[in-house]
Amino acid sequence: MINPKYKKRNILIIVGLILVLSSCGWEKDYKRAAYLSMQPDTDLILAPFPFNIFDREARDAITLSHYSKEEIKNILEDHDLSWDELKNQWQLDAEDEHFSKEVNYTSHYTQYFYDTEIPIWIYGPKWIRNGQYSDEINQQHIPSIFGKILDFPFKNTIDVSYLEKIFQNEKVKPEIIVTVVVDQGGRQLYKAHKGAYPFLEDLKNNAAYFKKAKVAHLESHTAVGHMAIGTGAFPKDSKIFSNEIYTYADGKVLHRPVYQGKNKDWDLSEMQVPSFADEWDLSKNNEPVIVSQCYAARAAVGMAGHGKLFSPYSKDSATELPDNDFVYWQDVKSLSWSTYNDAFLVPKSVQKYNLYQFYLNHKKDISTHFEAKDPIDLIAKIHHFQGSEFQAKMDGALFRDSITETIINTKKDKDGITDLAYVTLKATDAVGHLYGWESKEAEQVLKATDKEIQTIFEYLKTNFGDNFIMVVTADHGAAPMPEISNGLFLSHEQFFSSVNELLPESERTKRSLVKWVAHSQLSLDRDLMKAYQITEEAIIQKIMSIQVNDRKFFRKVWKREEIPNLSL
Repeated sequence: MINPKYKKRNILIIVGLILVLSSCGWEKDYKRAAYLSMQPDTDLILAPFPFNIFDREARDAITLSHYSKEEIKNILEDHDLSWDELKNQWQLDAEDEHFSKEVNYTSHYTQYFYDTEIPIWIYGPKWIRNGQYSDEINQQHIPSIFGKILDFPFKNTIDVSYLEKIFQNEKVKPEIIVTVVVDQGGRQLYKAHKGAYPFLEDLKNNAAYFKKAKVAHLESHTAVGHMAIGTGAFPKDSKIFSNEIYTYADGKVLHRPVYQGKNKDWDLSEMQVPSFADEWDLSKNNEPVIVSQCYAARAAVGMAGHGKLFSPYSKDSATELPDNDFVYWQDVKSLSWSTYNDAFLVPKSVQKYNLYQFYLNHKKDISTHFEAKDPIDLIAKIHHFQGSEFQAKMDGALFRDSITETIINTKKDKDGITDLAYVTLKATDAVGHLYGWESKEAEQVLKATDKEIQTIFEYLKTNFGDNFIMVVTADHGAAPMPEISNGLFLSHEQFFSSVNELLPESERTKRSLVKWVAHSQLSLDRDLMKAYQITEEAIIQKIMSIQVNDRKFFRKVWKREEIPNLSL
């Protein structure tokens, strides 16, 4: 008979060991991602407490989101959050099966499970063996799987020999490989809305489905995830490590979006590795058609690569070959689609897809949370349009029209050279940021997105028979809405202000001890530190002391030398 006193002690020891092991687990994940992502001048790696959001600025917009009690309870359980606490906080009646709440904004950038757990489906029975696989793979593996199928050893190839079991012994090459990215479509979205994605649920049984795929880099952001899918590289090599970089000058926080040069023009050389499409295109004398579509340029570019700028057959070359890279995104000022003409082409199909006209043409058959009085009103509400069923439907229709125009009508589908087509269905991301991926609005957009993927799949079956591969994945997940998780929000303005309190008051609005910061990586101004004898330890201590609502925001700050080589 075990003495109750020792039994209690043993339970405490076991609980303690579990906590230690789980602590080690999250730190190891963070450090591995940091190693794979650190830039040459990165000095510190920042890790917030779970659910906390470190973003550009405090959000003024308040969105009315709608929820199902059953779904919210399941979400809270998945995230170890309390229904009773939320019910009391929101002053809900126990009998209410549906309720609404004004919410602010959520985001994604961490190495926590809600940001990093993603699904990957690969359909192509000729080349890929169906099954549900527990192998841990990352977005960076996707181009290497393509390379294996095409017998093409590109620069950023990752060893996929451990996945040998998924490959069929097929020598004929596919006519087209299509990659569909459900933006912010991490596994948290699908868990929240079971039954909202019947096509993708069924595809698990008709494709290779990787149920433990994961984002392995910092940060879990759109630009980085799409670069990984497009190039197979990690941020330490590609130099694409965030959506934007924040600096400080003359009392203001400045931010520079990715791929935007010093003169606010396009700078594709910022991505310092070639994409799979770049190299495949070049190896076939620019004959493959490359299509990459997303309403956000950072996604379309990340998948496609450098286009004509990578080709030796530039417009200044004596021998110019056509380069069929159709890469395009939305111009929200004109409510149309555009491109960067020095590098890419835009299909004529985009002319039919003015955003306001599309809204007018479809508002009778789409019942959703968005409406606009006129084009000016739509521009003012552009993010809500992008987070609606209208955007999902437009993305799918335009993508199919573009393939028809650039590949089928030109007989490129019969030339024996595999074409590459990428599309990001990004409405799931916009609705997730604004309404929360837990909301009924997000469920409706997920249903519309699933329908568009099914329509794309059926279109490919009709036009390519069994000679195509289709991949469906995500670039990242997202944190629960802070109103649900009780997470904290810290703006970059607050961050710079707090750190610069270490400087004399007269200097705080002139320069910053932080040379630049993203969301997880930070570079220090060593000259300024030296001038005022401020140590790295003092800055770390200051960052760790930052509080929001009397709670500490950051869980850990690591120095560069504390990040070991933890390659995958």
